[in-house]
This record gives sequence, structure tokens and C-alpha cells, in this order.
Amino acid sequence: MATLNATDPTPEQIKAFLSHAKAGEPVYMPNLLKFKDKATYKNGEDISGREAYSRYAEGFAKINGAKTETIFGGNANVFMIGQGDGEWDAVALVKYDSAQAMFDAASSDAYREIHKHRRAGLEGQLLISCDNTKIF
Repeated sequence: MATLNATDPTPEQIKAFLSHAKAGEPVYMPNLLKFKDKATYKNGEDISGREAYSRYAEGFAKINGAKTETIFGGNANVFMIGQGDGEWDAVALVKYDSAQAMFDAASSDAYREIHKHRRAGLEGQLLISCDNTKIF
């Protein structure tokens, strides 16, 4: 199966995310991120995609407050198992109180103000909704 980096969810993905059987429980979101080499701001600001996305991440943390916890964030360095061609630059693991809490934050006026940084810096990502079943 091919992997597809994308920048926005489809309506079907949003519906599945909000209606999942464990959507009311804490949601853990692994983020695999690919940055643009150069950010694409409408005003032509000359910074890296990584720096633009960092602005977005900082703003998003302020929107969510206690509803969000970044558990891990770091560079994607090398594949130990499997292979790829530089699909991802960074990895983050973020915990939300629930799917609805995450969706509400991403639908807010405050989010709309910072989304330009995400759009300017992000080439694509994989964002996976996980529960805390503790299968291991």
C-alpha cells in the first residue's frame, strides 16, 4: 500500500475520527512531518518550512492549554527497519483529552490565525489517531 503525505484531512477522515468507538477517551496522535525547504508565505518571508511549522506548533500549544500534551518531538534521522526516501523530517507524539477536544481546537478562530504557518511550512504529514489500549 502506498503512503500519502497530505496537509488536510478529508471529510470522511474527520467523520471517522470523531465517531470512532474510543473518540471520547484520550487520543494519542503520532505525527510524521515533512517540511518544505522554504516556507511559502504570501508576503514572501524568507524562512525555512521547519521554522514556519515551529511557529504553528508554538501557537497550537497555546490554544489547547491543558487539553494537549506533547509527549515527544524530534528529528527523523534514519530508518532502522523498512525503507523510504526522506518522506519525513520530524516525528511528534501529541496527546489530546478526546477527539472532540482536538477537533474543537483545530476549528477555533485562534487556530485560523496560526494556520498560515502550518500551510507555509508543511509539505505533508501522516497523522494517526491512536488509543491507549496498552496492547504491549
